[in-house]
Amino acid sequence: MRIKISKENDELLYRIKTLYNFKNDGVVPRIALSFSLISGKLFDIENEIIPSSDGKEFRDDKALFGTVIGDGSNLVIFKTIVDQHYNKNTFEDEFAKLFKLHLNHGLSIWNEKIENSNISSGDHIDILLKSIKKGLTLRSNTVKLNSGNVEINSIKEITSLLSFELGKTESGETIEIRINDLREFDNRNMAIAGMAGSGKTQLMKDILYQISKNTDNALKFIFFDYKGEGNPAQLKPFLDATKCEFVDIVNDGGIKFNPFLSINLDNRQRPFSIKAFVDTIATFVPSVGVTQKNILTNIITDLFDNNNGSYPTIIELFKAVEEFYEENNRRPDTLFAGIQDLTTNIFDCNLNNPNILDKSLYLNLPPALSDTLRQLVVFLLLRYFNTYFSSTNDCEPVNNIFPLRYVIVIDEAHIYLKNKNARKALEELLRLLRSKGVIIVMLSQGVEDYKTKEFDFASQVKLPICLNIQNKDYKSISNFVGTPNSKYKLESEIKKLESGKGLINIGDPKIIKLRQWWKTKEEENII
Repeated sequence: MRIKISKENDELLYRIKTLYNFKNDGVVPRIALSFSLISGKLFDIENEIIPSSDGKEFRDDKALFGTVIGDGSNLVIFKTIVDQHYNKNTFEDEFAKLFKLHLNHGLSIWNEKIENSNISSGDHIDILLKSIKKGLTLRSNTVKLNSGNVEINSIKEITSLLSFELGKTESGETIEIRINDLREFDNRNMAIAGMAGSGKTQLMKDILYQISKNTDNALKFIFFDYKGEGNPAQLKPFLDATKCEFVDIVNDGGIKFNPFLSINLDNRQRPFSIKAFVDTIATFVPSVGVTQKNILTNIITDLFDNNNGSYPTIIELFKAVEEFYEENNRRPDTLFAGIQDLTTNIFDCNLNNPNILDKSLYLNLPPALSDTLRQLVVFLLLRYFNTYFSSTNDCEPVNNIFPLRYVIVIDEAHIYLKNKNARKALEELLRLLRSKGVIIVMLSQGVEDYKTKEFDFASQVKLPICLNIQNKDYKSISNFVGTPNSKYKLESEIKKLESGKGLINIGDPKIIKLRQWWKTKEEENII
């Protein structure tokens, strides 16, 4: 990450660095950031003038944020602190702007303290010592959800080793995946690439069955079936074996969930939560511009203000939108239509609904729903998962076993990866939730779907599995599964890909005859 500060701050930074005789240019910015955060200052970057970029440029985030053991950058630590301060997950450009604002504010605080101190008697040293003793104020260990506070520690964790089988090699070796063993995987995200008929859905169902079986159904999951081809009668053996509830968005009267639950009820944090919610709507509803986003933001803000600390419903939102348009003589537009679509039995916002995380769900999104509506439903749920789990403590490994809390399976991921803003949300999800014990699995039709101009999603995945695909380009597959020890070996294995077989690159490239749910069901006599 590159950050270029203003000339004014550059001069102030140099003066303070010289006063304290700091050797590293990054020390003063880090302390200044702390001064600003300790003061409780919050910035709204939409309405702030960002400091100019006519001063020193920090080209290496290690120089700016320092390093930890192993020469890794401290950037992730400082970003986490800022994210916690704002109770939101910032993208890289947001973090850079907030950092510059807090740097400017912190340097101002520090400089004022210096000017009011007696340097000859060492008062400038006391400025730092007092702040060190005071420390950062720790936030409450609860997150507001529904109508009350849910204790973070109440989230169920699977703390024992979780393993499952992928299948067998040509030599008959069983491939066992110890998914939460840190000696084998430093993150637990998975990606599966395979064209229609390759067996990827049957493999995924088998993995979910094994996960449920091996955890006594304690590790819950959600499966987003974008194609909407799920049939509850045909799925019954799988649903019963995994204790999973089937929800057809169209035929079951909607999912028992209020998407407003992703919005923080705290008055200071609520504006940022509402902005994220509105951004999610604007990502998928076409032609929603700045004016429409401002309208929706104001309407939602008023709804929360009028609801006295409780969550509004989607029906209430549409009524408020409808009233606004009528009162202001606005013609119904894409925003109006998008909110109206959400009222068609998509979400059941009953206050007495159980927590959506309490049970495993198979969410069927039939083609009767528009692509826009299907994608919006998925991302409103993902927004909630992101908010919920990001507010929890990081999982703490014991004896190299990383605790697990939930599994999210996103089918037809290429649909979302085509959308620039959706890609950013998925990237954020992959980066932030891996420390929270959440396994994210993406299924797509080709390996090239995971590599975009902005981001290589395969870089955030430690278990890529390549099934039979249309484009068997060596470079694309190598980028997806990882550079092999032997190019010849990978080329040879690629040629063996066919329906029901998969390619992994753990140790060496190898072809596996994959486990398939339909076959497991027969072998174990699951009816």
